[in-house]
Amino acid sequence: MTATGQRATVPFSHRRVRGVFDGLQSFGLVVFLVGLPFSEAAKSTGLALAVVGFAGKLVLGHRPLLGRGGVLAALGIYFAAATLSVIMAAPEMRRPHELLTLAMTIFPFLLVLDSIVSRPSRRLFLTGAVLTGAVVASVLWYGSYDAGSFYRLSLGSIENPVPAGEYLAICLVLGTAVLFAEIRAAVVAPITAFSVGSVGVALALTQSRGALLGATCGVAAVVWATIRKRRYVAAVVAIAVAGILAFAAAKPDSKIAEGLDFQSRNTQARLEIWRQTGGRILERPVTGHGLGSFPLLGVTYFDGRVVEYPLNAHNVWINSLAETGILGTGALLVYLVLVLRGIGGSLRRATHPLDRALSIGTLGGVLVSFVAGLTAVSVDAEPGMLFFTIAAIGVSGRSLQDAEVGEVRDVA
Repeated sequence: MTATGQRATVPFSHRRVRGVFDGLQSFGLVVFLVGLPFSEAAKSTGLALAVVGFAGKLVLGHRPLLGRGGVLAALGIYFAAATLSVIMAAPEMRRPHELLTLAMTIFPFLLVLDSIVSRPSRRLFLTGAVLTGAVVASVLWYGSYDAGSFYRLSLGSIENPVPAGEYLAICLVLGTAVLFAEIRAAVVAPITAFSVGSVGVALALTQSRGALLGATCGVAAVVWATIRKRRYVAAVVAIAVAGILAFAAAKPDSKIAEGLDFQSRNTQARLEIWRQTGGRILERPVTGHGLGSFPLLGVTYFDGRVVEYPLNAHNVWINSLAETGILGTGALLVYLVLVLRGIGGSLRRATHPLDRALSIGTLGGVLVSFVAGLTAVSVDAEPGMLFFTIAAIGVSGRSLQDAEVGEVRDVA
């Protein structure tokens, strides 16, 4: 304060500088989300820029107006439990570098949520970035797909078809929800329809059974929440089942055809892996064997000819129990429940059709991860980053009609 009691003039106000950091955070998130499925460089650069922007705001006194204390606490406890699992693990099982990987996977939740709360219209903008990345990745990698039975489509930075399918399934459901809301739009509707179609074709070519099942459930949930007519939900399921059966008939040696055979080697392997993992869980039920330790647990499957050494339990909950125990898995479950509750609250508050569609789409995307997680670890790597991103988009919802009110209130 000056001697006259007036506020001293500051050449570069906190408001302006914090606005620059806030813009950097959002720009980084766009780069991160667009590049996530096809560019390691874009993914890493974008995430780093977003972190720098967020950190700069914190240094300048920013206090995130998140309003989601419960879900953030659950996420923090989950990370703490994972840390404890590493500390308590046997020396040969400790993999502390996995904590950095976990932090990179879950931190987009905080970054996205904070960015949207600072400027609510970013909810739609960041959703667009997610869908853009999925379409670009799908189109770029069609050419790498071989129609032979031994090849399945993957994406640039998601080289395994299983997580690639999970990623695409979430985007398909999210895009479908947006398409329903914008179906009458002269420009947006055709673009969104092309996006959904491109992602859908790419998803089918991954031949990822869990992702296809998750997408079917997710799209059915979107149709039910949007139209509220059971016959349309039944039609979605019937079309999906018919498509899967037709694909299996045309490619009897494909992974999809194999998945329909409950006596197949793949199914028997999963059952044996789950049985052996159950025994490992009982050895250290509270804190688990340590985050990222599953490949070291000695779980194997032998079919009389080949020994398989799985890198994970092929089930997100069984894998979590083995690595982080009841503490970590319980925190993850609480987080999921609170996310679903938060998305439900966003859906109830929504008054604009597009804002409602985003809540429905993120709800369907979370359902995709849950269903796919029954046969895979769906909250890891790029699909995990996307899962935490859409969770943040979902719980941050508010009416787009109110988006202009306090648009930059926390940047002030």
